Amino acid sequence: MNNLLMFVTTFLIQLIISTEMGIIGPLAPFLSRHFLIKENMVILFHLGYSFVGILVPFLGVFADKYGKKKSIAISLVLFIFGSVTASFAKSPLIFAFSRIFIGFSYFSLSATNLSYVSEFISYKNRGKVSGLLRTAFGIATLLSPIYASFLVNKYSNISIIYLPLALIGVLSLGLLSRMPETKKSDDVKLDKSEFLSLLKNPLIKKMLILVFLILTAPSLMLNYLSIHLSSSFKVSQLNIGVYYTIIAVGTILGIVFAGIFSDRIGKHKLAKSLFAIMLLALIPINFINSLILLLILVTLLSFGLDGGWTAYQALCSEIVPEKRGTFMNLVYTFNAMTITFYSLIGPIIYNLGGFRLIVMIATITTGSAVYFISRLPIKE
Repeated sequence: MNNLLMFVTTFLIQLIISTEMGIIGPLAPFLSRHFLIKENMVILFHLGYSFVGILVPFLGVFADKYGKKKSIAISLVLFIFGSVTASFAKSPLIFAFSRIFIGFSYFSLSATNLSYVSEFISYKNRGKVSGLLRTAFGIATLLSPIYASFLVNKYSNISIIYLPLALIGVLSLGLLSRMPETKKSDDVKLDKSEFLSLLKNPLIKKMLILVFLILTAPSLMLNYLSIHLSSSFKVSQLNIGVYYTIIAVGTILGIVFAGIFSDRIGKHKLAKSLFAIMLLALIPINFINSLILLLILVTLLSFGLDGGWTAYQALCSEIVPEKRGTFMNLVYTFNAMTITFYSLIGPIIYNLGGFRLIVMIATITTGSAVYFISRLPIKE
């Protein structure tokens, strides 16, 4: 097949779904004014977005049984619908409703994109492929805050942000139509028993618990960082976008680093080391009052998080090769459950202890993640 077409298509898909995900946190001050809600309630826009991710394993089973290309196409159509609906949302309820479809697409496509490419790329080169897709995520993380902040600062509406994403989604759908379908697994059943059976494996249980522990820090911190910058350092909406873009440099560097070295060093070893860097960045945050030092530490945190996740995701892709689509969608279901959980209790945590308590929780869970990943019985 045409590998360039495959990489361009999956890259574009990852780019648009990651861009949408990356704009909510930085735009919290604007969205609270736009929809007339409290700033600490903006995180609730993630609730429907992430909760629907619980259904994603069924689409993973669907992908294994009927083909991953077909699964990607369905998710893309839902993303396009959600983006168009969000463009014209006049109330917070309609905007939250639109993000249900976008959220389902994000979790499904993030998993199926990699499992689709993995059907054509050997495991020894899987780290590079994971790095390529995570590079799209990194570019989106780098550009989405300044992209969104600049546009809402100039036009004061959200349609200017969402309509271009829908158009690129349509383009990706056209490119996808020229790509081959993957091998289908007729013995896979489209019911909950397929992914529930995976949970009986002790290694899989540990890896899924690690997803929750690893993603606690970004689920909380990156959604409340903009509010912290606005309230504690009096940073404007436009400059919040600039600072999130600076922080995203760490994301890019971490992804590139993992893409280059995960196949050489070993995906398990590299993930463990990078998550340890993430922990070291978290520990001092509550003890500083300097905006510059805060930005440096959060940038280092992003380096460890996204580099580690790139290696960890590649590691996950070979745990159950015969049911790769099912397991990778299960990984992103736990991703969705983590975001749902913290979307519900995030406002409570923030009201109880502000940004300081959020950092404390992130530090404890990340420390636990480093401990547990070090004890995984994996040899590469």
